This record gives sequence, C-alpha cells and structure tokens, in this order.
Amino acid sequence: MRKIKILQFPIANSKGGITQYILQNWKFIDKAKFEFDFATMSKSLDFENELKKTGSKIYYISCYAEDNKEKFVREFTEILSNGNYDIVHLHTKQWKSFLVERIAKEAGIKKVIIHAHSTGIETLDEKKRQEELQLHQYTLEKLTEDVATDYWACSQKAADFIFGNKISKAKIREMHNAIDLLRYTYNPNVRERYRKELDIKSDEYIIGNVGRFVYSKNQEFLLEVLASIYKKSKLKCKLLLVGSGEREEEYKKIAYKFGILQDVIFTGFRTDIPELLQAMDIFCLPSRFEGMPISIVEAQASGLLCLVSDVVTEESKVTENVYFCRLKIDEWIRAILQMIEKIPDREKRSAIMNQDFDIKIQIRNIEDAYARGIL
Repeated sequence: MRKIKILQFPIANSKGGITQYILQNWKFIDKAKFEFDFATMSKSLDFENELKKTGSKIYYISCYAEDNKEKFVREFTEILSNGNYDIVHLHTKQWKSFLVERIAKEAGIKKVIIHAHSTGIETLDEKKRQEELQLHQYTLEKLTEDVATDYWACSQKAADFIFGNKISKAKIREMHNAIDLLRYTYNPNVRERYRKELDIKSDEYIIGNVGRFVYSKNQEFLLEVLASIYKKSKLKCKLLLVGSGEREEEYKKIAYKFGILQDVIFTGFRTDIPELLQAMDIFCLPSRFEGMPISIVEAQASGLLCLVSDVVTEESKVTENVYFCRLKIDEWIRAILQMIEKIPDREKRSAIMNQDFDIKIQIRNIEDAYARGIL
C-alpha cells in the first residue's frame, strides 16, 4: 500500500503552538502509511535534521505573499508540483486571503484541510492589530465552503473566529490538541531534582507559566500579580516563566521596575516542559485570547491546579482542576491564595486526565480523517 503524502504548512522555528501540534502528530503518525513534508516561512529550522531523518522534506519559502505575491505563488506552486501530495494541511490563525487554498486547488490536490488554531490577532501594535482584524473580517465574509475540502478546529471558539457562519457546523471537525500523557504524570523525584536545579527552596511556592512571550499570552499580568502578592501577603513564592519571544527583555525590565527580578525565573526556550511543570505548584494562563492551549492540557496532566483567564475556551477544562478568573489583579491573588491550600493532593490529580487528550488515541482519529476519500 502506498503512503499518503501530506504537506504541512506552516511550521516555524519559534516552535509555537501550531508547530508543536504538527510535530506531535508527526512523531506519533504511522509512518508506514503516512508521509509528512513541511513548508516554512522561517529562514532556518533548528530541528531540520530531526525531521529529515524520517525522510521528510522541508521547503523554505523566501517571501510572504503580502511582500511579493508573484514569487510566493511561483514557489508554492513548485512545491506542490514536485511533491505529488494527496493532502495539503493548512494551519490558520487569521485570514488575509485564500491564496494558498487556491494554489492547492489549481494543483489538483485531493484534500485541502483548513485547520483553525486561534481566536484573535497576534500583533503587539494596537493599530496594526485593528487593521489585521478588519482584514480578517473582510476576508471571512468571502469564505465559501468550496475554498477547501475539510475544515478542522482545535476548539469551538477557534472555529467561530476562523469560519464564522460561513462553514456549516456539520462540516467542521474538532481535533483535540492532544499530548503524550505518560510524559506528564506527576513524579515527586523529578520535582525535587528540578527545584534544586532552579534554586527553589522547599518553603517557596512556584507560580508557573509556559508560552511564547507575545501579546496574546499576557505574562506581564503575572509580573504584576507577583508584585502585588508581595505587598499584600507574606507568602513566599516565585514566578517561573518558561519560554522566549519578542517581549522577553521588556518583561525583565518590568520585573526590575516592580523590584521582583530576583524572584522571577526566566528559563528561555526549553524542550523539557514535562519536567519543568513538576517544579511548579500552580499553573497560570492569563491569556488575552487562545484557540485551545496545549500548555493548559499539559499542566492538568501533571496534576497542577490551573488558574486561567475567563476568555480561554471552557473546552480547556478537561479536569476539575481548572479555575477561570477575570483579568483583575485582586481576584487572581485571592484565587492563588485559595488554591495553595489544595496543593498537597497533586499526585491524585495527575491520575484523572481525560483520555480523549492522549495523543496515542487522537492520532488514530487524525489518520482516519486523512485517509477518508484518499484510499
């Protein structure tokens, strides 16, 4: 039986949520039946060799369509012409055009999947964000069901943002952002080792967050929360920020301004997320918007109590350990102080994860969806 060939677009060197989702699927997909290639707008991929070891090809597109439409069309058309793909899987955060979809259709691709991953515009500049939102809404009005063959979404909120009422709900398939559950199971020995490496004292509580330092993730809110906790209580705690991004230096300046720089641990980009989660006591996600954050699924799998902004989809609550809260400093301080009393039960909480979010189960759903209409 021949393999089904799939082009994944786009992945990025930043390894944000979309890239992590794609790589997770690539890791667990049945490689005897499916073959992934990847197209990227990044100049390079630090993990390129890892992908190539399994025979995957990587295509570097030299320009955005907004910068040079003719060149972009030529390069993407060439990729499809040479790749002999059955499926093009497009991972979408916002609308600017249907250009890639049109190219795939003209190339005769059997299945074109539009996969909704976001609920807002990821741009720091307010003016530009509003301009991009207007373009998104304008383009969305022109969306029709014949633009693609399949419509997926990581959550209902993401489906609403990307597809609006232009695609019938019966055509949209929700695909969970699943993880390798066993990697996240609570382990007290790992916790002790990582807290020692991070120079965390036994009587210090760790408020943690995992995510890129970008507008949507809103980590500056946690810096203000920590500063306010110090003013209003005698709680010994630190903030563990796992990630990197365009706002990292800004966040360090904010921490210095608040006088808490020595109490904030900036780890930079890390690949040992399951182990770092073990070192935390409470996971906080003060996002301005989200599609379906993998980080909150990971945190629940590790048995952490999770405090999440009320704009995050309720579908992220896959255990009883998630608490939604408005982005109000006093309310977050109050919630954190209440959650600390429940921390000792962590080992039990780690064992009740919803199996629907196990990648070993979800990958079968993905494989079935890929094969339908192809084989």
